[in-house]
Amino acid sequence: MRRVFLGNFDFEHQLTREVYAATGGATPALNLNLASCWLGMAADGDQIYLPGSVSADYITHLQSAGLPKVELIADWPERDAAAQMTFVPWGWSQATAKLAQSQGFTVTAPDLAAVKTVNSRSFSFACESVWGLSLPGSCRVESLTELEAAVAELPRGQEKVETAWVLKADFSMSARERMLGRGTLVATQVRDWAQKRFACQQPLFLEPWVQRTAEAGLQFEIPQQGEPEFVGLALLRCDDRGQYRGSRICVDAQTQETWQPAIEVGQCVAERVQHAAYFGPLGIDAMQYRDARGELQCRPIQDINARYTMGRLALGFARFLKPEQVASWLHFPWKESYGQPFSKWLKCVADMQKSSTRFIATSPDQINGQALRLVNVLLISETTEELYQAEETLMRAVSTLAETAC
Repeated sequence: MRRVFLGNFDFEHQLTREVYAATGGATPALNLNLASCWLGMAADGDQIYLPGSVSADYITHLQSAGLPKVELIADWPERDAAAQMTFVPWGWSQATAKLAQSQGFTVTAPDLAAVKTVNSRSFSFACESVWGLSLPGSCRVESLTELEAAVAELPRGQEKVETAWVLKADFSMSARERMLGRGTLVATQVRDWAQKRFACQQPLFLEPWVQRTAEAGLQFEIPQQGEPEFVGLALLRCDDRGQYRGSRICVDAQTQETWQPAIEVGQCVAERVQHAAYFGPLGIDAMQYRDARGELQCRPIQDINARYTMGRLALGFARFLKPEQVASWLHFPWKESYGQPFSKWLKCVADMQKSSTRFIATSPDQINGQALRLVNVLLISETTEELYQAEETLMRAVSTLAETAC
């Protein structure tokens, strides 16, 4: 059955509005900019909802690159056609379920209360606590008094070095809905932010800030009946603020073995998620870090996402690889002030490299005549060494462009 994909990438904002009864949040531009990311999951004949004008050259480019022949739609199908299609959102919220039903799609969605439960930090914190996996000093707080006491009691690092920490909301994502702090006191800005959430009867979660060395997205599929399926592992690339900047979608046996303990914990999480009445895609972010003694540790449950994730979409590109090929899917900001189309600039970077790595733009240059603020590219290499080199070449070129455009 043909599918139509809705990129409600503001999913957590939708949940936040439902929980906090708050206005605002992500703008429609976010969903518009990221709509083409569904290429990782889409097949020939599928539709991607993208309510804007995109050049026909973009579709031609995708086909010439060997990517699926999809249809970008700005309007929903007629009800008779919609009834014959599978509706696939980034995540199931109340707003998304109502939209699907109003447009005539046959909806097979998990219980929406279960979606909210599993996506909350309360759920992941409970998993960590029950299995003894919490970071030292991590705790749930429900008032300013509890917050101040917890910060004051955080384990100290080296002498004369203030302890860094992060305070997270019950619903947060990609370095949003969180505040950073340092030392034993809670700054006014953090207090004000926390108080608003406490006023809505929402807990917050305090964690020490640790020295991250590597992150991975563990991807599962939770069926309505039967055992949860481990789909694969995608190594994450994040910036210094913890925001997602891409996934390496092919890992060797040694890397798989390194993350195997996290995968085993992830399987337990998947079973617990299924028991909570959720079914569908599940992504679990795991992290390797160094503790205060400099020893390498693993945090297998950093985040639980009962929805699609960029890592899951990235894994979808693996079907276009030949045996032994490896790939990465990278994301980075783009600006109109750079003065040239993204695809043209990318071709120049690809032509200057010394390897045979393919650089494939997976996002269009413009939507409605405006340059995208976030672009993405698929790198396909013959060897891991070539892939690493291509990643560094591209990221250096991005940095140079940003510096020279200032």
